[in-house]
Amino acid sequence: MRYTLKQLRYIEVAARHRSITHASKELNISPSSISAAIDSIEQELGRAIFRRLPSKGITPTQFGAAFLGHARQLLKAHLTFEDAVTQQANTVNGSIKMGCFTPAAPILLPLITRSVANNYPGISMHFEEGENQANLTKVVHNEIDLGLGFLGEPHEGISFTPLFKAPPHVVLPHDHPLASQTVLSLKDLHTEPMVLLDLEQTRDYMFSLFAEDNLTPRVVYSSKSAEMVRSMVAAGLGYSVFNLRPLRKQQYTVGDLVRIPLTSGYRVVEFGILRRKDAALSKADQVVIETCLRLRSEGAFNDAVLAMDLT
Repeated sequence: MRYTLKQLRYIEVAARHRSITHASKELNISPSSISAAIDSIEQELGRAIFRRLPSKGITPTQFGAAFLGHARQLLKAHLTFEDAVTQQANTVNGSIKMGCFTPAAPILLPLITRSVANNYPGISMHFEEGENQANLTKVVHNEIDLGLGFLGEPHEGISFTPLFKAPPHVVLPHDHPLASQTVLSLKDLHTEPMVLLDLEQTRDYMFSLFAEDNLTPRVVYSSKSAEMVRSMVAAGLGYSVFNLRPLRKQQYTVGDLVRIPLTSGYRVVEFGILRRKDAALSKADQVVIETCLRLRSEGAFNDAVLAMDLT
């Protein structure tokens, strides 16, 4: 027997409406197209599927009712097949190598990775943490697909997709005399011992903040670990300056700390996605970028920064 899924669809809709005219309106085709489909299959079968009732539309014959039952099963199976094929076509598999500025990695990467994993389980992500400039160089040399960090100066071969701005804030021991302040300036702190996050671009950035006020910090302790710096501040060994904060309250072995925004005017860092302008993006790359942009629109990164309360 010869038939098409389109013909079966026309017949099923006509049977449901018991009217060729009403079926033509739902399908947005001419009534003659539906009549032709019915006539073609009835001729092929040598049996009537419908009884035509003048001024009353159509009604299935006993044979037609059984035929329609089988046709509906076939149409349903076809829809199931189409859904499965569409889902398979939309499934993104692959891997991505992503670099991230070390202090930002434990704050931002779990958030991004969880969202990707929830929606695209076929994507595997591999991370490299390091200095921002090192990640930038790896992007240029195609050693990593994407970087997450900041772009200090414009770079001809790098595309930068901004995600959020991170103003600097002060981190103090919880029992520091200034811990109850709502906002501070570096002038309030520059004579006190500082615990410095001693990464190359971080160090340069921190000293540039003090230079804006013609000041020099009194660095007494330093570490390349953001967690170590925070722990030393919590222990009362000095203050520090950060642009990012953990998304959840942390516990420290000794003491605790508070975060206070700096007065406006200090240079703000803008975090975003780094990639080569001429690099062809894989589907996995596109998924990660789109995920980051969606998280940005949802305000998912807001808790990673401490902005001055202007209310």
